Amino acid sequence: MDSTPIEYRGCELSVIVRHMAGEFVATLLIERPGGVRRAIGPFRAFPTAHAAANFAIECGKAELDGRMTARVPQVAVSG
Repeated sequence: MDSTPIEYRGCELSVIVRHMAGEFVATLLIERPGGVRRAIGPFRAFPTAHAAANFAIECGKAELDGRMTARVPQVAVSG
């Protein structure tokens, strides 16, 4: 499941959710102005796709606000 991208602080946040072993795992995609993209995750598993996507979006907002204290592994960067 791919989410509809949202705009936050001039960046585009979108989520890819995968169903694995009865749980849902999300990866967050952040696209900054100028086309620089970054993927963060995958995040921990959730019982629903909606919960996984919401968690990833909130992590993206926290990242852009400078509130992320524990960094999650960065998966990919392109630009």
